[in-house]
Amino acid sequence: MPVDYRDAAARHFEDANHLHSMGRWANADHLFGLSAECALKAVMLALGMRMNPKKPDKPEARYAVHIDKLWMQFPAFASGRQAAKYAALMEPQSNPFQSWDVNQRYHHRSEITRERADQHKDGAEKARAVLKMAELDGVII
Repeated sequence: MPVDYRDAAARHFEDANHLHSMGRWANADHLFGLSAECALKAVMLALGMRMNPKKPDKPEARYAVHIDKLWMQFPAFASGRQAAKYAALMEPQSNPFQSWDVNQRYHHRSEITRERADQHKDGAEKARAVLKMAELDGVII
C-alpha cells in the first residue's frame, strides 16, 4: 500500500483525542506520538525526503525513526531545504517527546499518566501546525 503520512497523522490524532477524552491515557499517548511522527514525515516527504528503495513504505534509513528522535532531526532537515520556519513552530530546543517510546505499547497502562499524555498531545498539536503551514504554503497539495 502507498504511504500516506498526512492521512495517518490525522487519523491517529483523531483517535488519540477520542481516547484522551475517555481517560484512556496510554493508548491516547501512543497515538499522539504516532500522529506527530506522521505529520513531520508528511512535511519531510514533500520537502524531498527520500524513501528506502528496497522498502518503499519506509523513509531512507536516517529518517526511519520514531518521534522521540525525529523531533530533534526535523529542524536540521527543514533548514537544509530553506524551510526553517516550519521547525520554528516546534520549539526545536525542547523535545516534548523525549519521554515517548514506541515500545510503550507493551507497558502496563498505569505507567502512562494524564500529564504525560497531555504533554504529548501538545507536541502532536505543534507537529500538526507544521503540517498545516506546509499545506497553506502549497508545499503539500
